[in-house]
Amino acid sequence: MEWGTIVKSINWTLVVNLINFAVLLLLLRWLLFKPALAYLDARRNLIAEQMASAAKSEADARELVETRSSELETARTRAAGIVKDAHMRSTEMIEVAKGDARKEADRIVADARARMEQERDEMIGDLKSAYADIAILGTERILDREVKIDDHKKLLDQLVAEIDDEALRVNP
Repeated sequence: MEWGTIVKSINWTLVVNLINFAVLLLLLRWLLFKPALAYLDARRNLIAEQMASAAKSEADARELVETRSSELETARTRAAGIVKDAHMRSTEMIEVAKGDARKEADRIVADARARMEQERDEMIGDLKSAYADIAILGTERILDREVKIDDHKKLLDQLVAEIDDEALRVNP
């Protein structure tokens, strides 16, 4: 087939329909396809930005949670240390108070014993003096005469020497 026969056999309606279809495609591409692609690109970019922002917020939230948990752990450790320190101080204060109470009790007991010893010694001295007075009175009556001071002193010393300290001792 020759070119001339091909051109004669082409239907001009088909050519006009093809040209109309091509113009319609160009118009649709220019009026509809490009704006739709631009809208879809803008929407894709917006979604990508929101996803990036969400990922950043999630990372920040994780970091904040880790920071807060470490701070909470530090606070718990510090609180446990404070409680332990307070317990140790209270135990120490109790031990110091017990020691002071023991010392005070020991001092009071020692003072009481010293006073008892002093009173016992005074009573023994009073008893010795009373024995000496009784002995002198008895001696005066027996001798029925007045004893001289030197004799009196000699008798008193002899009587004190004869009086047994153990016999006068009061059992505590």
